[in-house]
This record gives sequence, C-alpha cells and structure tokens, in this order.
Amino acid sequence: MTSKQLGIIADDLSGAIECAAVCRRMGHQAVVITRIPESDQPAQTHASVIVVVTDSRHLPSITASHRLDAAVRWLMRQGIYSFYKKTDSAARGPLAAELAALARVEPTCTVYFVPAFPRLGRTVMDGVLYIDGIPVAETAFAKDPRSPINTSSLLTLLRQQTDVPVTQASGKREASATLVLCDGTSDDDVRTSVEAAQRCGARLAGPAGALEALLPHLDLDVSQPLESRMDGNSVLIVAGSCHPVTQAQIDRAESDGACVIRLVPPHSMETPPLPDASNTFIATTQDAWRQHRPVILCTARCPADVDVALAAGRQQGLDIHVYTEQITQYLVATTTHILHTLHPNLITVCGGATSQALIDALGIDRLDLLREIEPGIGLCRAHTGHMLVIKNGAFGKVDALTNLFAPVTLD
Repeated sequence: MTSKQLGIIADDLSGAIECAAVCRRMGHQAVVITRIPESDQPAQTHASVIVVVTDSRHLPSITASHRLDAAVRWLMRQGIYSFYKKTDSAARGPLAAELAALARVEPTCTVYFVPAFPRLGRTVMDGVLYIDGIPVAETAFAKDPRSPINTSSLLTLLRQQTDVPVTQASGKREASATLVLCDGTSDDDVRTSVEAAQRCGARLAGPAGALEALLPHLDLDVSQPLESRMDGNSVLIVAGSCHPVTQAQIDRAESDGACVIRLVPPHSMETPPLPDASNTFIATTQDAWRQHRPVILCTARCPADVDVALAAGRQQGLDIHVYTEQITQYLVATTTHILHTLHPNLITVCGGATSQALIDALGIDRLDLLREIEPGIGLCRAHTGHMLVIKNGAFGKVDALTNLFAPVTLD
C-alpha cells in the first residue's frame, strides 16, 4: 500500500483542500491532516493521498523550512517517498525557503518547480509570473496585507532568497541540489515539464495544475466516490479573505438573498467578542435561516475596509502580522460562539488563514475530501462530523457562494 501513496505538503489549509479536491476528482481517496503530526504518530489512514498542512504561509523562512522538513520526515516514516510540494499560485509565502528545504531532503534529488496554472490564468514566461496576462506584482496580490508580492520574476525571487542553485528548465543543469524553474503558458507546457521531472526522478512543486498532470504517472489506488450530500438549508459562510474575488462573491451572494453580517474590527481585540454582540448575531442568523437565507460573516466588504483596519493597526503601533491575526481570531471567536449555539448543515470558509484558525478552534485534525465543487473549492467531512466547504480567497466564480444556498446532491 505504501508504495501506492502520495504525500502532499501544503503551506495553508485552502491550498491543501484544493489539492485533495483534484485528487478526489481523479478518483483517489484524499485525507487532509490539518497540522503536522508528532514524529511517532501514525497516519491511521489508508488513503491514496495524504496532504499535510504546515500552516507556514506567514512564518519566517527558517521556521517554514523546519516545518516542511518535519512534514516530509513524518511522511517518510509512514513509508511514503513520493512527494508533491503545493505552492501558492501567486507565489506568496516563504516560497524559496520551502523549495530549498525540499531540495535538501535528498541532496542528490532535483526539484522541478512548475508554477504555471494556465486554466486559472497563471502563466510563466522567462521566469516571470503573470495572472491573466498581468505581472503578479501589479495585481491585487501586491497589496496582500501579510504576504505582498514585490517582484514578478520568480527567477529573481528564488536566487535572492536561497543559496540552492536555481536554473531554468532550458538552462545548464547544476550538479548539486538544484531547483529547476519551468516556464509554461498552456496545459501542454505543464504536462511537458512534469514528464521531464518524471524522467529524471525529480521531485515536483507547484500549484494544483502540475499536480493534476502528475497524478496519471503514479500508481495510486482508485476508489469509489464518497457520499457527498450538501444540504443548503442552513449555511454559515465565514469570509476572512480580503481578496477582491471574495469581496465580489460576497456582494453577489447578498444580491441573491444572503444575510451579510460585517464585523467591524474594534481598535483593540485583546478580549473575545462581547457576549451581547454575539447573541445579536445569533438572533440575526436564526432569523435568516428561518427565511432559508445563508448568513455571511466577514470583516471586509471592499478595499476601503482593509485600508481602515490596517490604519487602525498602525495607529496602535502593531505589527501587520499581529493585527491581521487579531482580526482573524476576532472573526473565528464570533463564529465559534455562534456554532456552540446553532448547528448549520454547512460551514463555508473563505481564505487559508481563516480556515486554519477555525479548524484549530473546532479541534479538527483530519478532513476527508468528498468532492471538488470547482477549482480551489472542496467539500469536506471532518472527523467531528462537521460538513465544510473550504475556498481559497482568490478562487471561484463570482456566484460561487450563491451556489451553496439550495440543497444540492453531489454524487
């Protein structure tokens, strides 16, 4: 069995769900482990694909490197030696540090980095990452509060931030541990890069597009579809992402009948939300569900909301990471207070940091992927019994949240 398993390491939960959803769509049972297990903890699963979340998107490079190494070592102890490193499609996070750490696991093994995901508008030419034809450093990702993108050149980024030799796929190969950066403007380009990596026994890293191209090359077990009913009678949507895609989805959902509760971050969030406020939210939620309307909890409806929140943090002299984490915890504390009283049929979470914080608050350490709803969005069942949809903040059609309103059977 162990020779027929794939280990995936993802730096945030929404990316892990995205990968697991791709695997489930292609017939492979996938389980997401929401935090790195203890070194002697067994996997306790025979799934074809095990995805481990390092939750390292916003960590210092050295800490991220250690977490990636710990995840790989744990997978190896499970007898898994085939790995895929999931990276953010916009190259956010300690990318260079994690790729270098993967290269150092086995110094003789090359790592092919295939960052293109053409179907989602991510293309790479001459080492430069574009999103829908625009250099990534000129898109909304340049204004990401915690992981802003400052350069569109992945080649420059990797060479500046790691001492591991970096080459391009068409360039001269180095003899030592090497990162090979692959261009790509089409799905065929991605498949060609994956095939080249397979021929030379290299490890692979990239967004979910390269994973999709890799899976047919692996001897993984194929399983039957899992029961995946999604009841939309009482839906709670927790939108922590401030990406314009999520903001547009909230606007569309509200116009289609959703009840939106915007939690205005107070100037100090050192204490949990006031019970009176949370009780008001509970009453509002109950009333909306009686009308068969979903409820959306969010802290940002537009770019101006983000600017106001960040300005408040600066006035207090708070580090941006500290303040955004406070906002996330404020949102999650309000959510869990509602969940302790009400029991929605479906919880939808937008954004990697928010989904990880909520999963931790609910004590969930394992998610079984039931179905890919659309790229970047997966339906999961937690070992606690919760049904969740987890969505990357930058992914999904404008009506992605609206589509969760009505009872739907996904078989």
